[in-house]
Amino acid sequence: MAGGKSSRMNNVNKAFVLIDNHAVISRIIKKISNNNLLIAINANEHLDKFSQFGLEIIKDKFVGHLGPLSGIYSALNWANRLKYKWVFTFPCDVPFFPNDIFLKADNLLSNKAKNFDLISVTSNLKKHHIISLWNIKLIEDLRIKITSGLRKVDQFTSNLKIEYIHYHFKKNEVDPFFNINSENEIRELDNYKISSINK
Repeated sequence: MAGGKSSRMNNVNKAFVLIDNHAVISRIIKKISNNNLLIAINANEHLDKFSQFGLEIIKDKFVGHLGPLSGIYSALNWANRLKYKWVFTFPCDVPFFPNDIFLKADNLLSNKAKNFDLISVTSNLKKHHIISLWNIKLIEDLRIKITSGLRKVDQFTSNLKIEYIHYHFKKNEVDPFFNINSENEIRELDNYKISSINK
């Protein structure tokens, strides 16, 4: 998901910020590709730059930069068009997510005893609902909520059945779901050996 305006990054799209000499989005695409999953990029601007990856680009179904819920809704519609029942969403500013997240999500999907609307993650108990595996059946409810003015992901998920994958990190470690929102946060990463984090 790279459909935001990156206003806190002086309007430089976060997807192309360099971390350890690699664009953030390149790192994310590589991780997902290693799991043989079909990928699309949700973007509304800089489409020529995103086209270099050779992936389908899907623009928000709602105009006006309505936030991540609009991107999630667009991803749900893309997956539904391709006859998938689930779609995993990742923001373009979280390059260090754990490599085993796909296996853990797949194991939950295989558990027929569980009934949930989405699989999401926590790190040290902090919830990250934008990083979630969403059931396609949520499309219509999400459309209604966005049309009614809802913008916050956590408000939409508050009444859903959620299964969480829990991760933990120590004080001297990088949060696996660290998201890059400002140039200051990029400088914070200088305290760590980025090349060794979740390659």
